[in-house]
Amino acid sequence: MATDTAPGGGSPGRADIASSWHRARMAGVDPERGGGAGIAEVDRAGRLAVAAEPVLRALAEELADEPFSVQLADTDCRILDIWCGDRALGRAFDDIGLVVGASADESALGTNGIGTAAATGAGVAVHGEEHFLTGLRRLSCFGHPIRHPLRRRTEGVLDITVQGGRANPLFGPLLSRAARDIEARIVEAARDDDRRLFLAFQEATRRRTDPIAVLGPEVVLTNRSAVTVLGPGGMDVLAALRTEVVENGPLTRVLQIPDGPGIRVCAETVADTAEGVLFQLAPVRPASRGPLVRRPRPAVTGWPVLVAGEPGTGRSTEARRLLGVEDPVVLPASEALTAPARDWAARLAALVEAGAPAVVVDEVHVLPDELWAVLRPLLHGDVRTRLVLTSCPVAELPPAASRLLARCRHRVEPAPLRERGAEIPELVARAAEQLRPGRELILTPSAAAALSSYAWPGNLTELVGVVSELANLPGTRRIDVTDLPAHLVGGPRAARLGGRERAERAAIGHALAAAGGNKREAALALGISRTTLYRRIRALGLDHA
Repeated sequence: MATDTAPGGGSPGRADIASSWHRARMAGVDPERGGGAGIAEVDRAGRLAVAAEPVLRALAEELADEPFSVQLADTDCRILDIWCGDRALGRAFDDIGLVVGASADESALGTNGIGTAAATGAGVAVHGEEHFLTGLRRLSCFGHPIRHPLRRRTEGVLDITVQGGRANPLFGPLLSRAARDIEARIVEAARDDDRRLFLAFQEATRRRTDPIAVLGPEVVLTNRSAVTVLGPGGMDVLAALRTEVVENGPLTRVLQIPDGPGIRVCAETVADTAEGVLFQLAPVRPASRGPLVRRPRPAVTGWPVLVAGEPGTGRSTEARRLLGVEDPVVLPASEALTAPARDWAARLAALVEAGAPAVVVDEVHVLPDELWAVLRPLLHGDVRTRLVLTSCPVAELPPAASRLLARCRHRVEPAPLRERGAEIPELVARAAEQLRPGRELILTPSAAAALSSYAWPGNLTELVGVVSELANLPGTRRIDVTDLPAHLVGGPRAARLGGRERAERAAIGHALAAAGGNKREAALALGISRTTLYRRIRALGLDHA
């Protein structure tokens, strides 16, 4: 195995520094120019920045006689704040683009106090030549992660940087103490949030007798009627919705809850809290559990109909539903590839001429070019046969097929499973009921989060296979993350992702699956650089998937 060496031929030295250099090389970081991650918008008024501000001010006063700089970075290693009392340091930072909003992740700056502390989850000292970037080798720094004391997740990173090849070793304990002070202030702010959540719950239940629930990161408050309506599996669904409301704002939705009827949910954030959400609940008529497809039930005003989507999203099931028959005539387009095309065309023509009431042409996008002329007359809607065509997603259709299929009178596009994270608990419950009537599966919040974070390249077909495994587990009805197949579990970071991050994680996972794991091809498909892809893979926990 080759040893990482410095560009000038030297060795990075310590094992932890050598490991960091290896990660930087694997991410494609240029020692002279860095990874070029660019500037992003950061939350300078968020909980971390507010908690850190007085601590950083006190730290700056304590180090007033030192040529130093203190940097605060968020959980993605983006710089939130810089306190710099030395002009030479300020110029060095400007030279490498280290400003508020810049990334100090190892995929951008290589080995450094912020990125390496975040990657290792521990305090780290990086002296002079141990930096991967040439422009940082005149500096020494200490980095220390800031963790939430209760949740144990990394909230950000604190760093002290000074000029010279080796900093004062007392900076390490000093930085550790400052990080603990920030952590304590984060907990105190969380307690203030908890008090506000309790007051919001009291006010909501005083004004109405409807089922009410208030959820925060560490607080769950419900009245008795909410417990009755939700049932044992409902709280898992509300926990998943809480993140969605925090990120995207108020919502109103009808949900199918495991072990309970449908519930109309109205949710909004609690004022002056970071992540608190108030839920107003109302039971609706129980919905029957049908096939595992999204059921928008659009009004079909004419034929033919195109059902376009990824494999496994329930295209064939949706085609039968639209036709209103359980067993329509199904003509797979793939048969035109394995037998004479004219035979396939003759069979379709015979079905239409005989007045077959319902026909599905499956996977129409694979038809040979010469058969599009046969299909064209059937798309004018003046034949007696109700015709449904299934295909790949519209965006992936060949140009000729796209122009022709645009003639369809109606289009249905089942969503891929990676975009249906909030539905996962209900889909699992319904699949278990269909596979083994009477078998009950309820997901814990961590299991629901893991399944919602997975890319599901096989969509509903893959989900049914997973549920089949889970339904055969002996003696359990409550499924935890430890019960899931290993390839579905993205590590502890994935379970903490918000709705937007889960969508990003799913998109990257899908691109990697489609590219057979080739990160270069996946980056091209996503329209991002390979460096950015590596950084997001680590940030979203896909490196453990």
